[in-house]
Amino acid sequence: MGVQQNGADQRQPPDETPVLIVGAGPAGLIAALQLSKNGQRCVLIERNLDTTKWPKMDITNCRSMELLKRLDVDRGLREVGVSQEYSFDVNISTGLSEGGQLIAKWPSQGLPSPDAWRKRIRTNNDGSNPREPYQRCSQAIFEAWLKPQLQSNPLVDAYFGWKLESLTEESSHVDSTLVDTAGNRHSIRSRYVIGCDGAGSKVRSAVGIALKGGPVPGAMHLIHFKSRDLSRLHKQGQFWHIFFTSGSVIISQDEIDTWTVHTPIPVGADVSDVDPKQAIYRALGGDCAPYEIEIDEVLVTSTWRPNIYLADKYMSQGKRIFLSGDAAHQNIPTGGYGMNTAVGDSFDIGWKIAAVLAGHGGPHLLDSYEAERRPVAARNLERSGVHHTVHATYQQWCLRAPSASTSQNEEGRSLRDRIAAHVAQNDGENTDHGIELGYRYNGSGVIVTDDASQEPAWTPKEYVPSTWPGARAPHVYLSDGKTSIFDKFGTGPAFTLVDFSADGKYAQSFERAARSARVPLEVVRLLMRRMRGRYGNAMPCSYDRMITWPGAHPQMVRPGPLSMC
Repeated sequence: MGVQQNGADQRQPPDETPVLIVGAGPAGLIAALQLSKNGQRCVLIERNLDTTKWPKMDITNCRSMELLKRLDVDRGLREVGVSQEYSFDVNISTGLSEGGQLIAKWPSQGLPSPDAWRKRIRTNNDGSNPREPYQRCSQAIFEAWLKPQLQSNPLVDAYFGWKLESLTEESSHVDSTLVDTAGNRHSIRSRYVIGCDGAGSKVRSAVGIALKGGPVPGAMHLIHFKSRDLSRLHKQGQFWHIFFTSGSVIISQDEIDTWTVHTPIPVGADVSDVDPKQAIYRALGGDCAPYEIEIDEVLVTSTWRPNIYLADKYMSQGKRIFLSGDAAHQNIPTGGYGMNTAVGDSFDIGWKIAAVLAGHGGPHLLDSYEAERRPVAARNLERSGVHHTVHATYQQWCLRAPSASTSQNEEGRSLRDRIAAHVAQNDGENTDHGIELGYRYNGSGVIVTDDASQEPAWTPKEYVPSTWPGARAPHVYLSDGKTSIFDKFGTGPAFTLVDFSADGKYAQSFERAARSARVPLEVVRLLMRRMRGRYGNAMPCSYDRMITWPGAHPQMVRPGPLSMC
């Protein structure tokens, strides 16, 4: 178990490891979990002794929940997250104090609870829905829940309180110097390094990868606190978020007693003398007078600036060092794309490195990580900016007419109606399923495209089910009404060949080719006549088979030899 003295981890790490993961936020934890799921060892280091105390991201979206299900941790996350019966309702309000009004519920019908969405998924079995509903869970809870699971994993050697001091990339390996909690240096050699060490990534700077972008104007004061004063907090109804026209936001973290307030402040403002309770009252008051509630405990406070950054590269020149999560991209929180993009990054690079280490990953497989994931991040960054602008727009309207938002005259009613119409027309935040589920790995060197067919339409708002090469495989339940087609996909390192042909002869030829290439392959036979009206609607019937990667992105293939990477 190692030697612990005064909280210091003084174990001796191995001299060599297949993979060194730097950073144990969501990106690092998922990367380690994916490697172990594929039977590969790794060393995981984190400069902090414990997981984050700041709430940060608070929604795990549908696609991330699908990926976590493939890693067998989705159920555990739901157990520690917000209870399944609670909705994701978002309110737009001028304030909770006297004279404040609820302007709109966003979207107008509200966002359904996971329980309600499961019923919808069962009812509409046409490929247009995800396998899993989204889940509310603070990143602070997410990390604290996943950390001990990784620490007890026999394939993961985790060191908390350890820092990366330097690294040197060679043609066949990476040499890294680590510093433990007592200040001692340790050398470790790995075949690969995954940098999951956040916005100020030491890994990224060590290999000279630049960031493009910058901070969004303005800054925010965060206050994370406990309060059971639900009658006053729910004055305008139960909520997940309330966006106030003043620019402040309150987030319900657990529907019990934990909340986070964000209040706009000038860049560089000193909040050290600000009474956090008074700041909470002002935030809840919105454009009205401060609104007092009973506060049991202030947990943490901080200031932060929204950023939009994207790394020029996702991997080093020698292709042995990779970036994931905030080390590669930094999002405005609107839309919740930051951590969710990180989950996709680490899931992807994890199985690809594992395939190479196992000997069945082709020479272009690691190159495909940047080609696939960087465009996804760029699109998500852009969309988070779109969502941010929705809020900035109505806040500017209120700033230009300071007393109008709460006024009962014609000007006030007109402004509130204008805000209500504006948010109704721009309600894609957390409902843009084209962004979350519909991304495609076009341009990847390991996915064979189909020049004979026209690529299906794509929009950020609507998910269009498609088996276009490089797209997420659509989810449907099979004829028994209980088994998802996703449940048939192989886990761990195996590729899955879904064969819709009547005689299965093509599958046999693929199996022979896979054995010859030493590629792990699982075959699933599904008769197309039974799938018509379900998967058939999402899949061009001219195709005979579908190969799904361990990342559950399919490659459609016509009759012919096995060709994967």
